[in-house]
Amino acid sequence: MGAISLVAELVTLADVKTHLRLGSSDREDAYLGILIAAAVRAIEGATGCDFATDVSPTALRGRAVAAQAVLLLVGQWYANREAAGQNLTELPLAITFLIAPLRKFVV
Repeated sequence: MGAISLVAELVTLADVKTHLRLGSSDREDAYLGILIAAAVRAIEGATGCDFATDVSPTALRGRAVAAQAVLLLVGQWYANREAAGQNLTELPLAITFLIAPLRKFVV
């Protein structure tokens, strides 16, 4: 897989298409863009980090982990387009495991 952009975006459309093993067709690009945006927001919400603007050492080190979590979440949503019958309040275990060290705790 190509290098994940660590400057402006956690993952690019090309990163997601490679992760999902999709071809070069642009047939689902708009849908994938929606999934990417939602997954980034979900990971940011779960961690309390803003990966687009936070340049703290912790956030910068966590970008690669957060990018992998976004790829996994997009893959989960892409494969399971309907939410019926699933626990909608929790992230999948692999994603929870990845982002646990990134969580910011507010006292």
